[in-house]
Amino acid sequence: MRTHQLQSSSFQQSGLSLIEVLVAVLLVSIGLLGAAGMHVRAIGFTADTERRQMAAMVASELMETMRGDTLTVLDVTGTPKADLGGYLKAGGTELAVVTAADCKPLAAEPAKRLGCWGARAKQLMPELPNALITSNFIVGLTSGTGVISVTVAWPAKKGQCLDGTDNEFCSYTLRSRL
Repeated sequence: MRTHQLQSSSFQQSGLSLIEVLVAVLLVSIGLLGAAGMHVRAIGFTADTERRQMAAMVASELMETMRGDTLTVLDVTGTPKADLGGYLKAGGTELAVVTAADCKPLAAEPAKRLGCWGARAKQLMPELPNALITSNFIVGLTSGTGVISVTVAWPAKKGQCLDGTDNEFCSYTLRSRL
């Protein structure tokens, strides 16, 4: 009888069953899908951060250009002129058409400097449509405060801006005194 027990124990299988392997594969797959989803979202946030950084840089460049041209922008009392010496740009107005020769070295006229600013924005953000530059690149003056604001916009997917709007573009505004 003892030999019978030894024979039956030698036929027992060792290792994993097919069901255990399938459950392990399912758990690993769920984990990998979650990691892939996080990776896709991280890429989206990285692209958005890059665009925000480019917009901040473009706005700062124009503000520094105006700081370097204070004789044109400021009146004799040191306050900004109503038209910012030609740097004022409302939404919906087009920028001057410029060539590379107009921008190196930077042109003397504010209108051409604004055109170079738009060209620089296109260089940094190639997907930037001209219509967005015309409609949402704004240089303004807050009356009575002397604060100059420079607004830059870039295309984005609907609802992806952090400002709570459902626009197809995001915007960044830099406000400063000269």
